[in-house]
Amino acid sequence: MAPDEQRAAQQRATQQRATQQKATQQRATQQKATQQRATQQRSAQQRAAQQRAAQPRTAAARSAARPAPAQTDEFARLVQRNTVDVRDHQARTPRRRNPLIGKIALGMAVVCAAVDASAFAVFVGGDTTFAFGICFVVVFLTLVAAVLGFIAAVGSFGRWYGAIGVVVAFLANPVILIVLVVIVAPELLTDMGGSTP
Repeated sequence: MAPDEQRAAQQRATQQRATQQKATQQRATQQKATQQRATQQRSAQQRAAQQRAAQPRTAAARSAARPAPAQTDEFARLVQRNTVDVRDHQARTPRRRNPLIGKIALGMAVVCAAVDASAFAVFVGGDTTFAFGICFVVVFLTLVAAVLGFIAAVGSFGRWYGAIGVVVAFLANPVILIVLVVIVAPELLTDMGGSTP
């Protein structure tokens, strides 16, 4: 082999080695870049998963901090959360109110009806002044019973008790009873006057 050929062969070999080294360096840099991208993607996915995991807690904290949304807002909240939270619904159910006021109104109205019946019996017996005195007291008590029944019916403090109390108080009021007797049976009033001496 001639020295020129040897030199050419050596140059070719060095060029091949250089291209191989460049190729391996390029492969190494590409592998590093893909590894860096993969680690960045993994860390981004981990951050996103942590944010997603923290999001329901912050949403629950936000919903607990603000007042209960209106019923029209309920559907939007469920769609946004993509879930149904039973605990939140149970926390927002209103507590049942005590029906004591409605029961008091109904009891007063029934007592007024009984006292009114006794005043009617006293009137028929002939003691008109005492009967009128009882009627004045019953008028006041039926007004109190009607007001309490109205408050109970409107304010959910024994709605049905209050409504029935208002009706009974209205019917037990002596003024209303006299008007009803005048309209329905006026002949009763002429007979009730008793005999004049």
